[in-house]
Amino acid sequence: MQPEIPERPPLELVRQESLWVVENYRKGSRTGETHATHDSQLSAMRYAQSTMESDRHPCILRWDSPRSVGGLYWNPLFERLTVRRDELVDGWSIVPEAGSCAMAVEPTRKAAAERAKKIQRLYDFKHLRIYDGRAEEYEERDHHFLRHDITRSGVRFNPDAVAEVPEPEEPDDPEPETAASGPSDEPEGPSDVGMVGPASPGQLGASVPDVTQVEFTDTDGALHCYSTPWQGGTDAEIITVSRKYADDDGVPEVFDEMFERWQAADDAAHVASIYESGTDPTSWVAYRVGAHTLADIGTELPARSRVELLGDIADAAAVVGDPSTPLCGLTPENIHLLDAGGDRRTTVANWGIEWAVRDAVGLALDGPFLAPEQRKGHLSVTTDVYQLGALAYWLLCEQRPPESPPASGPETVPRPITEISPKVTQHLTRALAADPSERFDSVSAFYRSLANAA
Repeated sequence: MQPEIPERPPLELVRQESLWVVENYRKGSRTGETHATHDSQLSAMRYAQSTMESDRHPCILRWDSPRSVGGLYWNPLFERLTVRRDELVDGWSIVPEAGSCAMAVEPTRKAAAERAKKIQRLYDFKHLRIYDGRAEEYEERDHHFLRHDITRSGVRFNPDAVAEVPEPEEPDDPEPETAASGPSDEPEGPSDVGMVGPASPGQLGASVPDVTQVEFTDTDGALHCYSTPWQGGTDAEIITVSRKYADDDGVPEVFDEMFERWQAADDAAHVASIYESGTDPTSWVAYRVGAHTLADIGTELPARSRVELLGDIADAAAVVGDPSTPLCGLTPENIHLLDAGGDRRTTVANWGIEWAVRDAVGLALDGPFLAPEQRKGHLSVTTDVYQLGALAYWLLCEQRPPESPPASGPETVPRPITEISPKVTQHLTRALAADPSERFDSVSAFYRSLANAA
């Protein structure tokens, strides 16, 4: 006799005034059986995880607000349901990957697939994998939480995420939504277990003028990045301090310092235009971007265009008023390429905000486009020369810049691409000197030498 598999609903954590309630998830109604109430999110989560494992519930939903799912945690037993050809029974078996008990057997793959979809919905398996007859290739279908939330509406099922609006179910697979309609504009609950996520689209919409829709582009690290359409048919990127670090000592101050330098120069031709800025929900700035960054297409550009582009970046760095605090945000991701009337314009964004915030919170400072002194947490008067040299190395030699400065001598720099003179190598070597005093005196001097040699 086939053993009975428990059909239990997901669990959910819901904040009700000062309490966290653990209850059964009833297709979004939140009127399910209450298991326990707790004074803190931490104790509620511990109880929910223990209950999920002992009673074999498929997953836990953590609600950050009545309209926003903040996290989802899956029981490993419900990680994957599989459909495989079983020669012993001359049919297709439907078996949980974490177990060995067949939940059903069908005579054909098509019939097994349809039966497995129903079982996946009934028991809330995270993934359904349907193999071919040789068990070499397969089709995979995700649980509707994942299909409708994680890719299209901004819900991220991990401790560092928040939700926007889930899409409705497709007509041939009716299932309830995972959250109420409408973007979340309510404050999130306290974070007793370090589950501090990025600002939600609703929060950004309330804080940032002209935001109509938001796409998460990077929600890891000290800064979070979002992209959004802006007025006049342009696009904008928003960078904001992670709420995890927003109250750390020195973070607001270093953000403001770098931002003010950027703002003072944003009317220059090759400096990214700032649209808006603010401090709610944390320090943020919205600025104009183009269709591409240098990271996207830098090495696809013609050789002469690459050299001219380096001149634009040098012009942006040269507008910094105080040479003792040079521009230090010269990385391919921060350099945007805008098309204006058929002409390409290069603009530099970020202006060292990321470097300064990471330094303030003690995160590792590394990367091939950082000068050696930046990795140690400080700047020199020629830090920008090193960074421009690293960009030139990448663009003209088509190799990742070295993690440590090259040894003295032009032979340590790879041969440039065929359209560029080998004479540039000695200028790259000087720009990338480990000792700041051995570099060119300024980005302008370096670029002039490089352009003449190229």
